[in-house]
Amino acid sequence: MSKNNTLIQFLNQYTQTVHLPSINKDVSIKPITTGQMKKVLSYDNTDTFVIEDILDDIVKGCIVEEDFNINEITIQDRFDLLIKIRQITKGDDYTFNIKCPKCSTELINNINIKELEDIPYPKDVNYKVKLTDTLSVDLTFVTRGIQKEATRLIKKKKGLNEDQKVAEMATYIYTLSMTTFYTPAGEISDASIEDKKELLDNLNESVYDNINKWYEKYNYGINFKYKPKCKFCDWEEDEQDIPLTSFFF
Repeated sequence: MSKNNTLIQFLNQYTQTVHLPSINKDVSIKPITTGQMKKVLSYDNTDTFVIEDILDDIVKGCIVEEDFNINEITIQDRFDLLIKIRQITKGDDYTFNIKCPKCSTELINNINIKELEDIPYPKDVNYKVKLTDTLSVDLTFVTRGIQKEATRLIKKKKGLNEDQKVAEMATYIYTLSMTTFYTPAGEISDASIEDKKELLDNLNESVYDNINKWYEKYNYGINFKYKPKCKFCDWEEDEQDIPLTSFFF
């Protein structure tokens, strides 16, 4: 046998096709490798921004197509890819623990990913949102690229606590997702980030909520939520996000 042959060429890797509606394209995914997991485990960091970068590395490392650009897809498609990658790597069952805040019992939760609601990609999207009687705006779905740019802008601000970072993240994401404004004087499609952020900061709560409602209306993808409940006492909560602490492990 030739010395140029390497053992890795004899690996038969299982792949699965996933459709990404935000770019109307199919991609092939493969399971997470041992090498990728070692790299993930080497990160000893709970910073939200660092974790997001790690998740990017997982997705990009499991996509077969070399021309895949993670910045172009929506955050819903990115999350769907993460779930699909986890499924072909470890299966549909996910077990995680939480502690009951009332009786302190360690609760074991078992989720079958296949049984979670999968909200279809919306049809006939109306991108225009009315802000005032004289001002409307076109919104766009949030891509990973928009999310990363919002992160970059937040990192330039020093001294923000975690709550302030969350609030600023939402504002910057909305700012970057605004495309064209409609005013009595005509359309404005070249507003600066500073102008758009100033506008958002000066909206009253009900108008700002119109933007929130638009994103809620056109949200799609796997509804990764559950209703926590303790069988040892009467504690229970409304629907919450399923924790991802051990999702890939």
